[in-house]
Amino acid sequence: MSGPHAIALAKVGKTYVGRGKSVEALKDVSLFCEPGSFTALIGPSGCGKSTVLRLALGLDVADSGEISIDGIAPTKATSAGLTGIAFQDAALMPWRSVSSNIALPLQVLNRNPKHYQEAITTLIELVGLSGFENALPGELSGGMRQRVAIARSLVTSPQVLFLDEPFGALDQILRRQMNIELQRIWMDTGSTALLVTHGIDEAVFLADKVVVMQGNPGRIVQSIDIPFARPRNKELFASADFHQLNDTVTRALHGE
Repeated sequence: MSGPHAIALAKVGKTYVGRGKSVEALKDVSLFCEPGSFTALIGPSGCGKSTVLRLALGLDVADSGEISIDGIAPTKATSAGLTGIAFQDAALMPWRSVSSNIALPLQVLNRNPKHYQEAITTLIELVGLSGFENALPGELSGGMRQRVAIARSLVTSPQVLFLDEPFGALDQILRRQMNIELQRIWMDTGSTALLVTHGIDEAVFLADKVVVMQGNPGRIVQSIDIPFARPRNKELFASADFHQLNDTVTRALHGE
């Protein structure tokens, strides 16, 4: 691997073995994300997208190839708080307030949340939840809970942000609103983002580069650069260029 990549996977392979048979989840997957870039990973269910995230986070170990996050091993990057993650399920602790939920990664890393109160307040403002600091998850809408999850993923000031279908459970209208909000938040933090999504329009709207995967075995089949200037607004969704790129990604997904 060469160059100062924020996320680097080089010829990565992963096979799962169970109940007498093996499944090749990834084969020779190479993915390089530059610092400050936004990459979307898209493909059919079971093609290995989430496996890529698990390996990059150090939650699983590759059978072959090399992986680094900001030049160090994934497990070291995660334990140092250099990575943040937001999943489709906000997974908030129902008995903890918005502020307390955001502070959770600090406690996992044995950092005193009291030293981060100003940062937590700033994050709450950044995700548009001022006034809800003491609210419980049950008092929030689905979109608001996802905002809390995103703030929680940013509380350690990570260099790399992983997003695994963060808006997959939201309706289309709210999902597009959250796409616009996520772009604003990401641009403000300057982090490197890797998004796993099934949404073609979401990938094209948010990313600098859309990476298309296919399965059996999981592999990258195409990388498509997205040329739209930032910030991108809701009018982009209706533009001819946007729909043309959506068609390009769709053809790649279908192997055309």
